[in-house]
Amino acid sequence: MKILSTVFKTFCITALLLIGFFFSDMTHFVKNQLKPSIAIEDTCQLSTQPCIQNGVDIQLQKDTLTPLEPSSITVKWPNTNSEKLLLSLQGVDMEMGNPIFQLTKTNNSTFEGEILLPICTQNTMVWTGTLTDGNTEVTISLKAQQ
Repeated sequence: MKILSTVFKTFCITALLLIGFFFSDMTHFVKNQLKPSIAIEDTCQLSTQPCIQNGVDIQLQKDTLTPLEPSSITVKWPNTNSEKLLLSLQGVDMEMGNPIFQLTKTNNSTFEGEILLPICTQNTMVWTGTLTDGNTEVTISLKAQQ
């Protein structure tokens, strides 16, 4: 009986250690599965031409971004009191994590920042995401090519 009790305690401690070790990965996986994906058709497709969604004007330095090369983004967001914007991206064709970029206010309604995408095994990758001032959200998409 004492051996059974010791084995049970050892099993429970091992299980708790494993759960603790993998808890972050498990919660990240569950959050990604529950998060609704963004339909590309509903996004503001970013390029060197201004894209306007909900009164927000967004423009990239390049039409197609290159992984590991910084590229600037300019956003004109009128009627916001925020001092910064957050851009959160996710890969459409491949799970590449969720890079988040901060854009800072340069004048009354203009924000600027840099996007630096991770390298991918695919030659071309589409990213979707959200740009937010903390109150309002704009959905975007962009293309990266090696």
